[in-house]
Amino acid sequence: MTDQPELFQRIAILGGGGVMGHGIALACLQNSNADVMIVSRREETVQHGLDAVENGPFGLQKAVARDKLDENGMAGALARLSGTTDYEAGLKDADLIFETIPEISALKQNILEKAEALAPDDVIMATNTSSIMISELATKLKDPSRLVGTHWFFPSNVMPLVEVARSELTAPESLDKVVAYLRQLRKKPVVVKDSPGFFMTRFINNYLAEAIRLVELGIAGPAEVDEMVKTGLGWPMGVFELLDDSSFDAFYHAQEYLHETCGERYVVPPLAREVMSAGYTGDPKLKPGSLGGWYDYLGAERAPKAQKVQKK
Repeated sequence: MTDQPELFQRIAILGGGGVMGHGIALACLQNSNADVMIVSRREETVQHGLDAVENGPFGLQKAVARDKLDENGMAGALARLSGTTDYEAGLKDADLIFETIPEISALKQNILEKAEALAPDDVIMATNTSSIMISELATKLKDPSRLVGTHWFFPSNVMPLVEVARSELTAPESLDKVVAYLRQLRKKPVVVKDSPGFFMTRFINNYLAEAIRLVELGIAGPAEVDEMVKTGLGWPMGVFELLDDSSFDAFYHAQEYLHETCGERYVVPPLAREVMSAGYTGDPKLKPGSLGGWYDYLGAERAPKAQKVQKK
């Protein structure tokens, strides 16, 4: 919680039961006094999000266990959290909407159009997209000036960077208010121009795609790749750990979009298509309905976590 003046009072998170959505809910609950509503069309998704906020690997219970939050703070956060499958009830009083549904343009356009129709006229909408141009997502909106791009990173309540994309249609006051709120959440927003993939996805997807191709060629397995990027490059997570825990479907759909908009250098690796088609979209505990992740599909074992060396 914070003693700062509240920029937003009531936040709705569309698709808030997902990996990124519930993390954004956590960020808002832990660093502002806003009420947070998880909104999804399926009751099981809503309940999964509510449970992940409290009991997930980066949830409130873990924060208490690590002495980053006390019991009263957790109780206060949970008192401000709710969920619903009723879009009208979930959006009618919202002053900020975070949209976090899958990285498919038509789906996002439709849900943003629906949200605009149900929410107050002055609501600001922030789409969590890693690749799709904000001007494209605003196509069906009556007032595109209130749409801002916010590209969060996993885990979204922990990672400080939020890549903020402004389109030519985004109003400066909408952009400024979202940036100010992200700073209140202790994030480091960096504003970029509207473009397919912005900066981060165009940059990082090349690494991820090449790692998949090298596994496909048999040059290294997923555990070896992950060990090398962590110990050699200092990444906090390996490529396949990241894809399994947070973002394989996001990577996949973003890569398809970048291939379509930016050309052959972003072609989806054949092995990625194979894994996606088989239904292995990530850790089933984080992604209900998934059959497993890359390690499961390839029958590989994760390398054991390195033990921390105790200083004498």
